Amino acid sequence: MLPGIAAGIDEAGADSGQAEAVAAGDPEVADPVADETPSRDVLIGAVLPVSGSPSNRRYARLFIEGLEVGVLLARRNGVDVEVLIEDNLGTASGSARGVDALLDRGVLAIIGPLDAENVRAAAGAAPRNLAFFSPTASQLPYGRMGVYSLAAGDPEAGRTLAQTLWDLGYADAAIVHPRSSRESVEMDAFQRAFLSLGGFVSRRIRYPSGTTTFGDYLTQAKSPELSVLVVAAPPADLELLAPQIAFFGLDEMELQIAGTAGWTDPLVVDGVARRHTDSVIAVSTTPPGEVRQPPPEFVEAYEALFRRSLNSMVPAAGYDLLRMALDAHRAGARNPRDVMAVLERLDLFEGVTGTYSFTADGRLTRRYYPVRILQGALHPLNGDSTPIPAFR
Repeated sequence: MLPGIAAGIDEAGADSGQAEAVAAGDPEVADPVADETPSRDVLIGAVLPVSGSPSNRRYARLFIEGLEVGVLLARRNGVDVEVLIEDNLGTASGSARGVDALLDRGVLAIIGPLDAENVRAAAGAAPRNLAFFSPTASQLPYGRMGVYSLAAGDPEAGRTLAQTLWDLGYADAAIVHPRSSRESVEMDAFQRAFLSLGGFVSRRIRYPSGTTTFGDYLTQAKSPELSVLVVAAPPADLELLAPQIAFFGLDEMELQIAGTAGWTDPLVVDGVARRHTDSVIAVSTTPPGEVRQPPPEFVEAYEALFRRSLNSMVPAAGYDLLRMALDAHRAGARNPRDVMAVLERLDLFEGVTGTYSFTADGRLTRRYYPVRILQGALHPLNGDSTPIPAFR
């Protein structure tokens, strides 16, 4: 590892062989950074499953690579940063222990842990003014400000979709979504925004996770007065659900189908028959017609450091989250208490993985673009789009 990435492993709990392998890093990677100094201007903590299940270890390894690139580029820009990594072994108790160790070192913020259970344990072991940045936690601790996740439900997705449908003339909607935290958060925001604009939600149908046959839920949504059916679901569900919309006869009702970003995932756009996705209105984190490419500076630094091509976006998540914490420091945060307040005042954050903003209610939200899916591609909703009948 780079001098700016240090692994702190609890001797009582870690698998010593695995921990030593991670701490040693790749012996063939040359150190491109100046000699380490005894103290740093910025200390950032990370609580990650350096050891534990094979899948956790693989993710953590790639994620830490992104942190290393972030340290390298920050130092090139004159920011003396060090990231201290604590191995939580993938457990809640390990997460709490790791937070305790990092608090003793005086970190400005903590990156990780990965899942909702470990985030809850970590946040519970820390003062309420310490910010956490998780790449993959699908649920945030209830009532806890300053816990940001790239994978939690995003109210902005629901708000953007509601405004889009209202502007297009739709006033009566039904909603189908899983009982998961992510989709529930997005559809709560959609319903509030749609009602505030003057729209009406006739039904909201929730299905259990793991459902494969959606007939009972789709038929509940049928109504002669209905103008738009909002299906908010993860891509894996939509692979099964989209064809069933036609199978159970909803395509014969001249309904407009709409949904959140799951519909714009390549798994759906490329993997589902076009007759089941054509004309769907959705939101995308990438502007239609564009492909989000990692910036050359990030790619070049990654490939020079690790001597291989960048073929995963996991390092980009580590890089983005470290840059968010460093942006708070750059904007004046010098202690954990300041980080959340400073982030709320920052302009849009242009990351490798998306364009983000921080809200006053302590959430990390993305920018979304309304799109229509046509012939396996995302098209902007403008005058050139296929006409939509107004129902208002």
